[in-house]
Amino acid sequence: MGTQYAWFYDVVVAAIALVCIFIGSKKGVLKSVFAFVGIMIAAILSYVLSGTLSETISNGAVSDGNSKKMLKNLESETFMSDYIDYLEHMGYSIVIKEEKIEAIFQNKEENIDESLAKYINNINGHPVDEKDALIEKIREGYAVIIKDLVSQSLNKYAAETAAQQIREDSSGMQELIPLIMESDNLRPATDFIAENYIAPAYYTITRLVSFIVLFVFVALLLVLSVNAYFGRREVSAIGVTSHVAGGIFGLITSIFIIFAVAVSIRIWAITGNNEMLFFNNDSVERSYVFKYFYDFANKM
Repeated sequence: MGTQYAWFYDVVVAAIALVCIFIGSKKGVLKSVFAFVGIMIAAILSYVLSGTLSETISNGAVSDGNSKKMLKNLESETFMSDYIDYLEHMGYSIVIKEEKIEAIFQNKEENIDESLAKYINNINGHPVDEKDALIEKIREGYAVIIKDLVSQSLNKYAAETAAQQIREDSSGMQELIPLIMESDNLRPATDFIAENYIAPAYYTITRLVSFIVLFVFVALLLVLSVNAYFGRREVSAIGVTSHVAGGIFGLITSIFIIFAVAVSIRIWAITGNNEMLFFNNDSVERSYVFKYFYDFANKM
């Protein structure tokens, strides 16, 4: 998937580093130190504030909007029929009775996983699989069905995130499935999905975008302030040592700028469903240096 362009990411790293070294050495150590401090403050401030800001946004209007979008595609009967279809294609040669699954789904007192495993292992008069292996497949079915629902309503990244959340901890399905079976009012079900399975995806997206916006704004503000300050003052001639030290600080400053670029690439990869020719995870992982910045951006 476009991995032939992986080299370009390392070229970008080298280009940014060289430009920063050149600018730093030209300005000298004093201006470079102030520029470095400004960029560093911008990066740290943006990193901290973006977390708080994105949590507020993703758990508020975004979550509500996602719930409304899913409400258009979620139907109790469709959910149940899709899950029955999944069960019948697990490779056990079984025929599922709809009324049995409906009764299990609507029973709020018993564990749904246990009830489904017990029912499936008795359909043909003998167990079709070990209980633990069967329950694992049952839970995978939850991830598959919810992923399809989210994919229809939102985007691939949100759908994959929801599926991964369920695979890591499917206990929430014990609460969600009875809500889905309430065909007269499905809003609580879509709210539950939005808050528990989709919110992490939109938290990531909003945090990445917030970081870039804040970083660019704060960095420009601080750097322009530094330039304005030095522009009004007479600066003594810059010696060789100052040029060299300025270049070193320029190199250090480039680290923060490269990280900001990595965050931008991460946004492109997500919005492009990791399928774009150039902006995709496979290309980045084949780079030699850029991938380390990208890995850190992935953890936001």
